[in-house]
Amino acid sequence: MAYFNEHPQLFRFLFGIGLIYLFGMAAQNFYHSASSPTDENWFGNSPSKLYVIKNFPGQLANYTAGFKKGSPQPVLQDSVQIGDLLLTINRQKPDSLAGAYRALQKDSTVVLHVFRPKRNEILFYRITKAAVPDSFLRPIPSTAYVYEVFKNGASDRAGMKVGDLIFRINGRTFRNSGEADQILRSGQSGKAIAYDVIRDNSVLTLPVTLARFGVSIPLLVMCLSGLVYFGVGAFIALQRPQIKTARLLGLAFLLIGFFMMVAMTQRHEVTRDFTITRNFNVLAVLLFGIAAWLHSDYYFPKERTERLAKRWLTAVPYLFALICLGVAIITGRGKGEASFFPAVVLMPVLTVAYTAILHFIYRKQDSAERKRMSQIIKWTGLTVGGAAFVLMFVLGRARAGYIGIPLVFIPLAYLYTIGRYRLLEMDLRVRRNVQYTIVSLMWVLLVLALALKIFLTLPQIHLPLPNVRLTGGSIEVLDSPLPPEQRVPLEKGVLILIAIGLSFAFWQIIRVGQRLIAQKFYRGQFDYRRAASELTEVMATKLSMADLSRGIVQKLADLMQLQRVGVLFFREQKACCCQEAYGFDGKIWEDFCVRFDRKLAEVIQQFRSESRFSVDYLPHDIKESFQQHGFRHIIPIRFKEKLVGTLLIGEKRSETPFYSDDLAFLAAVAKQASVAIENAFLHEQLSEQERLKHELAIARRIQLASLPQSTPKVDGLDIAGISIPALEVGGDYFDYLNGVPTAITVIVGDVSGKGTSAALYMSKVQGILRSLHGFGLSPKELFIRANQLLCQDMERKSFVTSLGADFDSATRRLVLARAGHLPLFYYHAQTQRVEKITPKGLGLGLDNHGVFAIELEEKVLQYEAGDVFLFVTDGVTEAQGRNDGEFGEDSLIKILESSSTLNANLIRDQVITAVKSFAGEMNQHDDQTVVVVKAL
Repeated sequence: MAYFNEHPQLFRFLFGIGLIYLFGMAAQNFYHSASSPTDENWFGNSPSKLYVIKNFPGQLANYTAGFKKGSPQPVLQDSVQIGDLLLTINRQKPDSLAGAYRALQKDSTVVLHVFRPKRNEILFYRITKAAVPDSFLRPIPSTAYVYEVFKNGASDRAGMKVGDLIFRINGRTFRNSGEADQILRSGQSGKAIAYDVIRDNSVLTLPVTLARFGVSIPLLVMCLSGLVYFGVGAFIALQRPQIKTARLLGLAFLLIGFFMMVAMTQRHEVTRDFTITRNFNVLAVLLFGIAAWLHSDYYFPKERTERLAKRWLTAVPYLFALICLGVAIITGRGKGEASFFPAVVLMPVLTVAYTAILHFIYRKQDSAERKRMSQIIKWTGLTVGGAAFVLMFVLGRARAGYIGIPLVFIPLAYLYTIGRYRLLEMDLRVRRNVQYTIVSLMWVLLVLALALKIFLTLPQIHLPLPNVRLTGGSIEVLDSPLPPEQRVPLEKGVLILIAIGLSFAFWQIIRVGQRLIAQKFYRGQFDYRRAASELTEVMATKLSMADLSRGIVQKLADLMQLQRVGVLFFREQKACCCQEAYGFDGKIWEDFCVRFDRKLAEVIQQFRSESRFSVDYLPHDIKESFQQHGFRHIIPIRFKEKLVGTLLIGEKRSETPFYSDDLAFLAAVAKQASVAIENAFLHEQLSEQERLKHELAIARRIQLASLPQSTPKVDGLDIAGISIPALEVGGDYFDYLNGVPTAITVIVGDVSGKGTSAALYMSKVQGILRSLHGFGLSPKELFIRANQLLCQDMERKSFVTSLGADFDSATRRLVLARAGHLPLFYYHAQTQRVEKITPKGLGLGLDNHGVFAIELEEKVLQYEAGDVFLFVTDGVTEAQGRNDGEFGEDSLIKILESSSTLNANLIRDQVITAVKSFAGEMNQHDDQTVVVVKAL
C-alpha cells in the first residue's frame, strides 16, 4: 500500500469503485429483502421430530431460559408438556420413535432433554419409569418453530402464535427453515397462503395474507449502524488517501459496515447467482475487514515501530482471513457457496488469540503517549463488546439487530480520537456554536416527545372525580356516581385544564433547560451598557500603563466572554512599550510581542481610516501567526490620529461570529481607551521628567554623534553592529576605523558607570581612538597610546574596557588586542565550534606606569570564509532574567552556533532578541552592544 502514498488519486479512484460496488449490492439486497413478500414472523429449524402428545410429571433438573427479550417469565411446572420436542434420553439422541421407547425401558429413572417451543427454552427433567405414560410421543415431519410473531403483523392477524410448528406451506413440505422461507417468498403480496401448523397436538391451517414491505426494527437498526461504519470508512479514506493509516482504517470500516448492512438480510434468495455472490462477498469482507482493522492497529493512533520492524507480523491477519475463507469454502462444498458458521467462529477466535499474544510479548514497549491516545478506543471497545455479548443472549435472534446500537460507538470513538489529538492531519472539532444548536434542538425535541407521550396517555387515564354536579347556580354533591352523559363533559374539562397546565409546565422546562444550555455554551445576553460602565471605571482609576492594560483585557474577556484578548501600547507609533493578554501562556505572549510589535504598528498605519479590520488583511507571515494564536480582529487605538495602541480580539467562547453591535462596541472601547492611554503616557513622562531633564538633551546629542551612522563596505566581510543604552544614554560604544577597502579596525568598548558621565567619557575615548588610528597603528599600539592620554584626564574611579580587532580581508588575517574587555567569540565554520579569544590586558585608564603596556598582549589569527566574530559588552552576558539569573556566555555561544549560517544583521538581531526575551519584563540594567563580523 506504500505505492498509494505517492498516488493518492489512484487510491481514491479504486476505493470509490469498491465503495459504489459494495453500497450498490447492499442497497439491492436491502430492497429485495424489504420489498419481497413477508409473513412478519421469525422461525427456525425445529431441533427434533419427536413430538410429546401427553403431559406427565417429572422433576425439573435444570433450566436454561430462552433468549427472547420481553417474553413473560415461564411458569415452571414439574411436568413434561404437550408440544415439547424430545431431544435426548440420558444424553443419547434417539434415532426413531421405537428407539426412544426402548431407551426409556433401560433404567428406572431417566433424564429427558426437551425443547419447549412456546417458551423458546431447553429443559431437563428427571422422570421415573412408572410416571411415563404409554404412547406419549409421535413422529412429526420436518418443521420450523415460530419464535417471534410481530405484533399486529400478517401472522399475528392470522392467529399464529409463538411455539407453533409449521410443517407445510401452501401444501408444500420442506426440509429446513431456509426452504420454508423460499416457499413463502414465492407467494404474492396481498394474497393469502396456507400455513399448516401443529399446536397442542392439533393441526391448524392459518391463512396468512403476505405483507408487501417487511423490515423489522432490529434489522433496520443494524443496517443503519452498518451505514455509519460505511460512511466513517469512506470519509477517512477519501479525505486522507496519502496516509497509510487512513487507508487501512477506511477500508476496515467500509468492509465491516458492508457486513453489518447485509448479514441480517440473507435469509431470502433473489437469484441463485446473486445470492452466491452476495454470500461470498459478505464472508470475504468480514474476514478481510477484521484483518485490515488489526493491521491498522500497528499505525493508529501512533506507529508501533517495534512491531512494524517485523514485517511478517502485518501479514498474519490476512493469512488468518485466507485460512478462514478456505475453511468456509471447503465446508460449504456441495452447496455451491461458502459456509458461514465455521469461518465466523474461527476468525474471532484467531483474532483474540493473536491480539492477546502480541499484547503479552510487547506489553512493555507501547509508549505512554500511545496508551493515552488509545484510552477512549480501548474502553469503548471493551464496553461495546461486553454489551453486545450480553444483548445477544438477552434479546435472542429475533432482536439481535439491536446490538448495532452499541456497535455504532466504535467508529465514533475513532472519530473522537482523531479530532481530539488532530490525527491523520484532520481537524474534526465541532465548533461550539454548532454544538449549541444541536444540543438545543435535541433538548426541545426531547421535551416535546415527552409532552406528546403524556398528552396521548391522558385520555386513557381514569380520573377519580368526586360525585359533583354543577348546575346553573349551585354545586351539588351526590351519593351516587354521575350518569355518563354528565360525567364525560366534566372529565373532558378537567383534562383540558390539566393539558393547559402541562403545556405551561413543559414550556417552562424548555426555557429553564435552554437557559442552562446557553450558560454552558456562553450564549448569555451581552449587556453593552453595563460593559461600557465597568470599562469606564477601569480606565478612570488605572493610571499606570501596566494596570490600565491589565484592567482592559480582563474586563473585555469577562464581559464579552472572549477566549483571547490582548492589548499593545505604542510609543511614538512604533515601539511597543506595554503589552498584556488574557488566555495566553506568558512566554508565548512575550515571544509573540517581541516578534511582531514593530511590524504590527507599521501595518496598522496603512489602515488610517479603519476603526477595525480582520487579521485576514495582514501580510501573509503575520496573518498566519495571528490565526494560529487565535486572534481574529484588530482594533486600532488612536489619539488625535496618532496610533497609541491596539486591541487584539480572539474568538468568543461561544464561537459565534462577531455581529455589528459587537464590533461597534469594541470601536467605542478603543476611542475611550485612547484618552486613558494618553493619560498613562503623560503620567509616566511626568514621573520620569525630573530625572531626565538635565541629561536627556546633552547626552542624547553626544551619543548620537559619536556612534557610527552607517556600516562601511569592506570586501570579504559582512558587518553589523548595534548599541542599546540602559537609560537614555549609555557608556557602551563601538566604532569602525576604516582605512582602505580591504581592511577595517573594529573597536568595542565599555565605560564604567552609566548615564551622562559615562556617555561623555565614551565620546572622549572614541575621539582619541579615531585620532590615533590615523597613524596606522596596530590595535596594541593604539591602546597603549590611548591609555597614556586617558590616564591624564580620567578620574581614578573610572576606567574603560575595550576590544580592538584589525581585519585584513585580502589575507584573511586578524590582529586582536584586549584592554580588560570580554573575550572575542570566534566561530570556526570548519569545526562548527565557538572559541573565546582572550589575550591578556588591563582596562584603559587604570595604569600609567608601564604595567599596561607590559600586560597588553596581541594575537594574530587566520580565518576562513564562513567564520564569525562576535563582540559584545557585559550588558549582554550579564542581562538579568525573570528568575534572577544572568544570560551568560554559554547562552551567547549557543546562539552564535545556531545562527552562524545567517548574515551579520540577522545574527545581531538573534542575539538582541534572545536577550530581550530572556529579560522579559525586567528593566535593562546595563548598556548592551553587539557587533558581528562575518567572513564571506
